[in-house]
Parts: sequence; structure tokens; C-alpha cells
Amino acid sequence: MRKTLIAILMALALVVIPVGSAFAATTAAVTVTATPTFISITNLPTSWGIGVVAASTTPSTGETNFTITNSSSVPIDTTIKCNGWSGTSSWTYGASGANTGQLKASNGSGGYIITVPVDPSTIALHSNVGVGNNPQWGLQLEAPSSFSFGAEQTTTVTISASQHS
Repeated sequence: MRKTLIAILMALALVVIPVGSAFAATTAAVTVTATPTFISITNLPTSWGIGVVAASTTPSTGETNFTITNSSSVPIDTTIKCNGWSGTSSWTYGASGANTGQLKASNGSGGYIITVPVDPSTIALHSNVGVGNNPQWGLQLEAPSSFSFGAEQTTTVTISASQHS
């Protein structure tokens, strides 16, 4: 009778307390991580002082003189433009001619093959620059074929970055 009583009590205990509930989890955690699209570049050096320029010359910085430091969180594309010439008397911006000169750029991969446009136009300088990669580039002046005045000329070159698509 004692064995029967123990068996009945155990059977009742199994009905009242489900066997699996003692080991089942009632919650689960999910970790969510998000990295924002962040575009950030700087450029060094920040200027190019050519000095005195002779007619029909093509002084240059060297094809890898400038370095764009890419601190972006995504691959980027870079573009280049300038704001034209300014001075007491200004050159016309364009292919070399009388009082007319322009800039060419190198993306560091062989030659000054990119004609730098005037704002608001831009042109590609680098494409699909990986996170942490720091591309280099250079400038060349196509000086006017002749000068009718000696005023110093300046232009500002702007490098922009956008997310590579």
C-alpha cells in the first residue's frame, strides 16, 4: 500500500507541475547595432602657391601631392570643381589662350586627365573609395598663351565627397 500511495502522489505531482516548465526560458534578448552613414573628408596640403608663371607653361604639384583623408563610415566618391579666376584683372577660365587658363587634375592613376570645371559643375575625381582609404591627387595649371596684365590670379578648388552608390 505504501508503494501505491507514493506512485499516486508522484502522478499527482506530475499533473500539477509540468515537467518542462522548470527549464524553459520566458524571455530572449536581441542586440541591435546600427552604423550611420557618415561622410567626412579633409585635404592636405590646403594650398598651392605656384609663384611666377610664364606663358604657355604647365606647372604642376605632382600627381600625388594632395591627400584626402577619408574618415567616412561608407565607401565614397569624390568630385572636384573650382570657382574660376579672380584678381584685380581676371583671366578667363578655359583652355589656354590669351589671358585664359585652366586647371587639370590627376587622380593619382596616371596623368592630368581631368579638366577641373567651374562651379556649379563638378567632375568625378575618385570612385568607390573604401572606408579608411586615403586617395591622392594633383593639380596642373595650363597657363595662358599670353598675358596683357600682371595681376595675381587665384581660384579655390573644392573637393566634395558623397556616398558611393
